Amino acid sequence: MAAGLTILVLLVVVAIFPWAFTSWPRGYSDTLRSVETADGTEWLFAPEAPSAFYLFGTDQYGYDILTRIVWGFRWTLGCVFLVAAARVLIGGAAGAIRALVRKPGRDRGISPLAGIPGFVIAFFAIYPFTINSRLQGWRLFLFQCAVLTALDLGPIVGSMAAKTSRVLATPFVEAASSAGAGRAWIFRRHVMPFLAEELLESFADQTVAVLQLVGRLGVFMMFVGGTVLTFDPPLLDSATGEIAGLIGLYRLKLLGARWMLAWPLASYLVVLAGMRLFASGLHERERRMRRLYDAR
Repeated sequence: MAAGLTILVLLVVVAIFPWAFTSWPRGYSDTLRSVETADGTEWLFAPEAPSAFYLFGTDQYGYDILTRIVWGFRWTLGCVFLVAAARVLIGGAAGAIRALVRKPGRDRGISPLAGIPGFVIAFFAIYPFTINSRLQGWRLFLFQCAVLTALDLGPIVGSMAAKTSRVLATPFVEAASSAGAGRAWIFRRHVMPFLAEELLESFADQTVAVLQLVGRLGVFMMFVGGTVLTFDPPLLDSATGEIAGLIGLYRLKLLGARWMLAWPLASYLVVLAGMRLFASGLHERERRMRRLYDAR
């Protein structure tokens, strides 16, 4: 867990202070530059391969890839953390309330939407609002986050309801209820301490799930913060430069200027690794604590 937490903290620092980790301002483009060599003046055209001048190279429009990645972290991490936190808070609250106000309901069968991947629903939900959207900046970002939050709430609600029901069925909670304790007091004193660890683990799991969903959307040109489409010439670009969006933009360069895809993809994998390590560490700590408790 320590390794994952360290990676995430470092990424958050980069996202908060992006200007401290790049030599070029945001939006800087250099499609043509000259270099003095022993043989005279040499002209370099974009895209440039990684070098001491551009550590990660440039893309076909002359944008420094390192600069785009560093500035894109804030949008990717912001979306992932915001959606994961919203899912856990809303789903956790709904599940706890469901368990408190009534007994677990009967099985209502399989939902007709259960067989549809969340990515498909998310794609068609945000597609009309993402390309050349009238919503700009934070408004579109928050709208997309709201749509992604609404997906996959069911499993969280069910998990929290089941966990809360198990806690409510324990002898010490039943004793407190028999002594006249109200539901609010029982929830605050007995249920919440048990749910806190569950909520943290659920948040860690949701960060991984949301990041994977954002990555899939990026491959299909549905970028967090908006997709900019021009018709003359026909070009697509990410309004925010978030990491998954860069992967989607540069995926066609796999057979040519491979560094354009390699660096955003590596950055995405670093974020994913940090979140997976953090989630795995939390689950392993829970298993150790459970074994220790059972051994007593």
